[in-house]
Amino acid sequence: MTKNVAAALNTLSRRYILKTIIDIKKTLMDEIQKLALCKDNYVRNPGKDFSRKRKISFFDVISNLISMEAGSIRSELLEYFSYAADMPTTSAFIQQRDKISSRAFRELFYSFTEAISSEDSLESYNYYAVDGSKINIPMVSNPDEDYTYFSREDQHLYCQIHLDAIFDLKNQRYKGIEFCPRKQNNERASFHSMLDGLSFPPKSVFIFDRGYEGYALMAHILSKNQYFVIRAKDRKDGGIIKGISVPATKQFDFIHDKIFVHRMKNAYKEKPERYQVVHKTKSQYFLNREVNEYPMKFRVVRFQLDNGSYECLLTNLPQNQFDTNALKEIYHMRWGIETSFRYLKHTIGLSDFHTQKAEAIKQELWARLIMFNFCSEIGRIVPHKEKTERYKCIINFTNLALLCRQILRLSDNALSAIVKLISREVSPVRPGRTNPRNPKRQRPSSFNYRRR
Repeated sequence: MTKNVAAALNTLSRRYILKTIIDIKKTLMDEIQKLALCKDNYVRNPGKDFSRKRKISFFDVISNLISMEAGSIRSELLEYFSYAADMPTTSAFIQQRDKISSRAFRELFYSFTEAISSEDSLESYNYYAVDGSKINIPMVSNPDEDYTYFSREDQHLYCQIHLDAIFDLKNQRYKGIEFCPRKQNNERASFHSMLDGLSFPPKSVFIFDRGYEGYALMAHILSKNQYFVIRAKDRKDGGIIKGISVPATKQFDFIHDKIFVHRMKNAYKEKPERYQVVHKTKSQYFLNREVNEYPMKFRVVRFQLDNGSYECLLTNLPQNQFDTNALKEIYHMRWGIETSFRYLKHTIGLSDFHTQKAEAIKQELWARLIMFNFCSEIGRIVPHKEKTERYKCIINFTNLALLCRQILRLSDNALSAIVKLISREVSPVRPGRTNPRNPKRQRPSSFNYRRR
């Protein structure tokens, strides 16, 4: 291949990537515009709010909140309006955002995520990590009336909500999200709700850490003809495995095939090896007044880790396709959601708020999630060079987020330079790194000097 031909191909490739990024940006802007066209569905006073032409429109409020960083509202407005002399005031922006329901941002999150999703091959498996995380938020109301309040031994009050997420490990973006006050948190219930409310491609594998194991959860996934990999408590620690007759060996991989019932009748007692009693409170989704018997089959796997300890997994993935080593790799993939939480809080800015109002906090929560998915999609498309032969390199997400904000705020003609910068912002992946990190814990930045 001649240098001229190679240069021509590189030029075509850069043009294609640039066009793809512009299309992703346009997709997000189009989804915001769709909300703006039916804004009466998302405002406090339909027919009145945003009915007059103002300096900051419904579209501008949502777009600005998505691209916001941790600066003051004034500095963010200066950036968004390119330091125009007639830009709106901070007070005007706050008044306008107070008119919009957080439902608009929730709808935007799901519509944009769906719009950038591509069809998955029916032959391949799709992996989703399921987990939750605590989010510190500003003080929003009276501690005696709010389930978000907590108190430490030093009597210091703080507020937290709980985020439950389904994370698409293949595309590195959030698929489903639910928020609730931390004191009302129920991770399993949140997953059940998201599983019923969202659509997933065939051969979806849901990966769970300890705390999610339960017959109801497994039955619900089986009813959707999908797959699960759940880390379970060991046989001496309680949980499902404690009630199962397992081999005496330290490592095993066998199929637990039982018919679950609410109580052991005389007919069942004749074949105790075929029936297993499960309490009514744990039998949602598979046992009720109409269904007295429910057959369930799943694998119980126990293996030794490199450090000498043992780990147990529950799964319905076929044995002939997924041996113990494959299950280890699949469960290890779950760490992707833990990394995403770190980026979401500290890079995208889920710990930085520009308000103390409950509804406005919800706006910013959803806005940060939209921004995360936008950044992930851009980072997935832009190619990058390997800096070193020793380590594989990935795009630095912190710098990616900074540049993606510029993608949203700059014109399309100025994006070529941004794309080049993204491709250069790479960091090496160092596997097996064990040096402890002790970041200083910080309270959420809520701009308390402004009681708005």
